[in-house]
Amino acid sequence: MTNEVYSFGASECGPLHSSQKLLNEDAWIRLSGSFGVLAVVCDGMGSKPNAHIGSKTACLAVKESVQRWSKVSGAPISYLLHLIEVTWRLRLYPIEPDTAVTTCLFILALKNKVWIVGGLGDGLALVRTGKDMKVVVGERGEDFSNQTDGLGISKSTSSWSIMELPPTNKERIAVIATDGISDDLIPEQLDSFTQWLIDEFSKLKPYMRWRKLSNELKNWPTPKHLDDKTLAVIHAPV
Repeated sequence: MTNEVYSFGASECGPLHSSQKLLNEDAWIRLSGSFGVLAVVCDGMGSKPNAHIGSKTACLAVKESVQRWSKVSGAPISYLLHLIEVTWRLRLYPIEPDTAVTTCLFILALKNKVWIVGGLGDGLALVRTGKDMKVVVGERGEDFSNQTDGLGISKSTSSWSIMELPPTNKERIAVIATDGISDDLIPEQLDSFTQWLIDEFSKLKPYMRWRKLSNELKNWPTPKHLDDKTLAVIHAPV
């Protein structure tokens, strides 16, 4: 293994949308640049007429916002979150935001080895450093308030669940996924699911990673699953 940080992901239209010949309302993006490595996963709210546009636009808004925010040394994370919201609305215009509501989860592995993981709305965002795993979005407990949030309906950056992780020499992996995946995972499975992603995909060439992961999402083992499914990973091996 090398010290290189790499990313991968995939998105598949769920059986319900496929059978109705509807578009995948999930979207994702990954890229690297002078800032580091970024992965974004978004899930348009199915009841909204422009859900698929909202999710794709959110991915592009996070990309643009990270590129701008990262150029200002020491800028707080709250500025990045504000920038994502404003950029999303500007990119969406003249479409009304409340017709294109979407969740927005991201992993940002900065060049200085600080990682930022989390997002707005439901789904799953987790990070494992060595053997220490933290669930940032998707913890099943008393507070389910983040599950109804999204770009287009959130009132402030306090609705975001974000974790900043300091540099480490340990292996680190972060996973983000839409609720088509997270709803089928129980808390006791999260660590083994994360390990499975490393074991199955870490040694594959990029194209083969995407192809194999797409196939896994298409043939999701949960009986009668219906939702679109999108997952992205950033991994820093030791």
